[in-house]
Amino acid sequence: MINILSGEWYKIRKEKTFYVCLMSVAILVGLLYFTLFMVDEIRNQQPAEGGTGIYVYSEEELSEGPYIYQVGIMGVLQQMLNGHFTVFIMAVFASIFVIKEYTDGAVKNIVGKGYSRASVFLSKLLITELAAMVILGVTFVCCILAGGLLMGKEGLQAMNWRETAAYMGMQIIISMSVTGIAVLVGELTRSLAAGISISTGIIIFSTSLLAGADTLLSVFSIQPSRYWPLSLQMECPVSGLEQEFVMRGIGASLAWLFLAVFLGIFHFQKADVT
Repeated sequence: MINILSGEWYKIRKEKTFYVCLMSVAILVGLLYFTLFMVDEIRNQQPAEGGTGIYVYSEEELSEGPYIYQVGIMGVLQQMLNGHFTVFIMAVFASIFVIKEYTDGAVKNIVGKGYSRASVFLSKLLITELAAMVILGVTFVCCILAGGLLMGKEGLQAMNWRETAAYMGMQIIISMSVTGIAVLVGELTRSLAAGISISTGIIIFSTSLLAGADTLLSVFSIQPSRYWPLSLQMECPVSGLEQEFVMRGIGASLAWLFLAVFLGIFHFQKADVT
C-alpha cells in the first residue's frame, strides 16, 4: 500500500487541477478583502443618497471605524469555510482527481499489478483527503497573511489563537467527511460531468433541502440537518465552541466518513474497473 500511496502523491504533485484549486482559493480570499475595502470606500466618500444612482436602505448604521477591522481576519476565514467556498473547491478537485483515474485507465493498470482493490481505493481516498487538507491550509494561510498585510499588527492581535485552533480543528474534521463523500460520488459515477454536477449540487443545495426537511419533521422533533456535515460546517462558530456541538460534529462527521469508505470499497470491489 505504501507504493500506491507514493504513486498517488506523485500524481497530486503533477496534477494541474490541484494548483488551479490552490490559486482559486487565494483569489477568493483576495476578492473578499477587496469587497471589504470597497465597503469602506463607499462609507468614506459618503455620496448624496441617489447621487450615483444608488440608494442605500439599512435598519441600523454600521459601527464606527473601518469595516474591514470590524469583520477581521476571522470573519473572512469564517466566510471562506462556513460559506462553503473552500469546500466547494475541495469537492470539485476530489471529483476530477478520482474520476480521471478511470477515464485514463490508471485504475485498471494499478489493479492489474495485483494490489487489492480495498488498498487501491483507500490509497486514493487518503491522498485526496491530504490534498483537500492542503487546500484548507492554504485558505487559512492566505486569510492570515492577507489580513496581516492589510490590517497590520492590530488585525493579528484581535485574533484569539486558541479559539482559532479549535475552530480549524472542527473544520478539518468536517471537511474530511465532505471530501470523503465527494470521493464516493466520483467512485459511483465514474463520469466527470456527473461526478462534478452531483458533488457541487450536494454542496449548494443540501443544506437548504435539509432545512426544509427540518421544518417538515419538526412535529416529530427530528432535525436531520444537525447531523449533516455541510450544515455543521455552516453553523460552526469561530469562538465559544460548546461541548455538545463538538461531540455532535465529530461523531456525525466520522460516521459519514466511515460510511463513504465502506460504500466506496464495497462498490470498487464489485464493479468493473474498465
